Amino acid sequence: MPTAEGKFFLEDFVNEMKLRGFDGYSPADLTTYVNRGYFAVAKKSRWEWERHTVSVTLTPGDFAIDVSPKSTDVPNFKSLERIYMTTVGHSGKLMVMQDDDFFNYYLGLDLTSPDNRNEPSKYHLYDEKIYILSPPVSSRTFTLYYFRRPTWLIVPFDEPITPQHLDEAIIDAARVRAHTRANEPTLASVARSDLEEAFDDMRDEEEEDMHEMQERTSPDNTWL
Repeated sequence: MPTAEGKFFLEDFVNEMKLRGFDGYSPADLTTYVNRGYFAVAKKSRWEWERHTVSVTLTPGDFAIDVSPKSTDVPNFKSLERIYMTTVGHSGKLMVMQDDDFFNYYLGLDLTSPDNRNEPSKYHLYDEKIYILSPPVSSRTFTLYYFRRPTWLIVPFDEPITPQHLDEAIIDAARVRAHTRANEPTLASVARSDLEEAFDDMRDEEEEDMHEMQERTSPDNTWL
């Protein structure tokens, strides 16, 4: 059953595929086609809905934030946009530490040692960890702005990171794969046409996302 807003879970996608004539496929096969369709839609470009924000608190002795695929603090991590320290009285944007400084001065240190703690001012992403440098001397909270990557939908109530209005595009992409599997090129072509129309709509909506965005160029009035 979809969410209160009508957004599909994995089982809703599978049931919809059955209603559209693919009931001859096993649930496992339909799950595969839905996931491949989902990845095709989500990876078409970098969209605003891929942006996500989380807050993570580090205490003395902590020095890094886990961004591995198994991370629960920063789920579905793809790439980092920026980090802010948001503890009251100690707020501000962290700057990126350059590779040379990180590898020459920090990577070999015991970053759990009290001697190496201070107020954090920089960060460095390495080996599926975001190193906060210097490690905090007191408890500090950080807000991460990052882009999420799609992950495989496994259980019935898993839901995609894509917004509700792209559920139909995911179904179209799954239809392409299911018709191709059944050796139905004409129907696969129709489904692919529906999918391309959805991609066009996605691009149009993205262009209208920020109406007050400042123009990149200024008019040349020097000739007046």
